[in-house]
Amino acid sequence: MTSSVVITGSTGFIGSALCKKLKERKEYSIVKVTRSKKHKSDYCQVSNYKNSPSGDILIHLGENSDRAIVNKLGDSYVDNSIDVIESLLEKKYEKIIYSSSSVVYGFKGNNPYGENKKIHGHDIYSKAKLENEKRVLLSGGVVVRFSNVIGNGMSKNNVLSDILKQFPGNGPLNINNLKPIQDFIFLDDAVEALLCLIEKDLSGVFNIGSGVATSINSLINEVLNLKNQKDREIISALINSNYSYNALNIQHIKNVTGWHPKHTLTQSIKKIINNHE
Repeated sequence: MTSSVVITGSTGFIGSALCKKLKERKEYSIVKVTRSKKHKSDYCQVSNYKNSPSGDILIHLGENSDRAIVNKLGDSYVDNSIDVIESLLEKKYEKIIYSSSSVVYGFKGNNPYGENKKIHGHDIYSKAKLENEKRVLLSGGVVVRFSNVIGNGMSKNNVLSDILKQFPGNGPLNINNLKPIQDFIFLDDAVEALLCLIEKDLSGVFNIGSGVATSINSLINEVLNLKNQKDREIISALINSNYSYNALNIQHIKNVTGWHPKHTLTQSIKKIINNHE
């Protein structure tokens, strides 16, 4: 007997990769939900994700992942996202997996954040995530807090995309801020983690990241090494920036599911570069 998996945001970065993986598994039938009007056949088109069809499992990836845009939208964004979650919960899926973000931990730590780390809504984006997390957890669902997911098809507005778009080139490599320390996980590993959570009878919060803290400066040097441009000048727009740290402890999901990332940062970047070239 197959289980129907409803995936919102199915044409997005993580959603499309997850759909591709699930398609390989005969025990699941996929309902790919999108708000995009570009996709017609094989997709369930809705104007609002609250109108997503019922099913056995819901993977809710269909929220705006651009923090800058969300923060400009203000409290109305929080209200609208809560409305969507509450409508979806009323459909009584047997399992719900909600896509949240490591942003809810903030940026003032010194060691990778575990799931028991204090969380707080410091902007509109994190407030919306926490409001929706609360509702999903009360329903017995699963919350996944992603770190920075990188791979082919990733947003053009993230730091790695900003670096890669300056190749080929020989002039100074311009970056906004070299100091922040972040956690980068390859798309394939993130999708495998979701698959593990789909298969297990679980509830609660799970971090999905690499578990490795990497400075933006180190990220740039990884790219320069792979591009054989180690001597290329790097210019940072912000010199006296505030301390910023956001990396994840992933021991919990490792212990419960047996999942672990298979790609190092170097391997991840190499795959992305090879695809671009």
